[in-house]
Amino acid sequence: MDVFSDACQEAGKMALPEPLIGASVLVTGGTGTTGKLLVRWLLEQSGASRVIVFSRDEHKHHDMLRDPRFQHPALHSMVGDIRDLRRLRHALEGVSLLLHTAAMKHVSIAEANPTEAVRTNIEGTMNIIEASRDAGVLRVIAHSTDKAVQPACIYGATKLVMEKLLIRADAESGKDGPRFDIVRHGNLIGSRGSVIPLFQEQMKSGRLTLTDPEMTRFWIDDETLVSIIYRAIVDGKGGDIFIPKLPACRLDTLAQAIAQDATIEIIGARPGEKRHEALTDPVEASRIRQFDDYLVITAEHRSGNSHAGGAPVTAGYQFRSDQAPLLEVQQMRDIIDGNFRTEPA
Repeated sequence: MDVFSDACQEAGKMALPEPLIGASVLVTGGTGTTGKLLVRWLLEQSGASRVIVFSRDEHKHHDMLRDPRFQHPALHSMVGDIRDLRRLRHALEGVSLLLHTAAMKHVSIAEANPTEAVRTNIEGTMNIIEASRDAGVLRVIAHSTDKAVQPACIYGATKLVMEKLLIRADAESGKDGPRFDIVRHGNLIGSRGSVIPLFQEQMKSGRLTLTDPEMTRFWIDDETLVSIIYRAIVDGKGGDIFIPKLPACRLDTLAQAIAQDATIEIIGARPGEKRHEALTDPVEASRIRQFDDYLVITAEHRSGNSHAGGAPVTAGYQFRSDQAPLLEVQQMRDIIDGNFRTEPA
């Protein structure tokens, strides 16, 4: 049994709740790292009757269909782009649950190509909203990022707009329209575009490039990501933002965990990079409900606390990577060993 299956066993069988039992589910960006992780959960644990992988990368579709881990009668592969409203409408026919992971995610690429980031992350989200309404989708869960909080880069700014669009769409859905919720989290261990695969490659030469050794980042592993998505599906009331309580790690600690004896070269922060990230904004504090392992930011358009058992946070509260529990070298090494993917996904 591999790491993902072990994680599912530890988390328990996470079958879809009513009224999504036996549903058709579509995953945008389903051939990416996050998308593939969710597709495997849907195929192995959820009881979904049909799982549609929606992605514009035909090569990744080809690789995925040949991968023994995805040999399942419920899997359907569909090449498509969230920028294409017509294709998205077709893909969503009969779908009850949409997991939206498709995005333009590389900070430096988005900085150099801002109009393309807007087209995918903002206009694509607008298409998701419209097509979901037209198709009668019941639930939409979208992935956001810590970079959407007080954004300093194009990627973060487009993700902030994505959140605002979805929350507003939920307010306008009424009783019978789709319910839109969001999961906001940090970097997935080993995902394409994270610094871990870069360090893994650089360690072969014995030289690692660090932007800033004191820079901190939130990290999320496979099990935690699947669990918080499941929590949003089960408990989301519409317009909610679910945030796992994640550990963080200094960049120099991460470098030591991967290549302890490597030579370090400090190159300075790249355009759009912060020294530290945050998963909540102080202006959201009055709407945050705190649970043991996660936070929920409730929608402004809903009155009262609909998340029983959650505790309020203090005024001005902010969950920042430099104030979160910091992982030590061996802890980070253990997490990487348990989650790192040998193939870029």
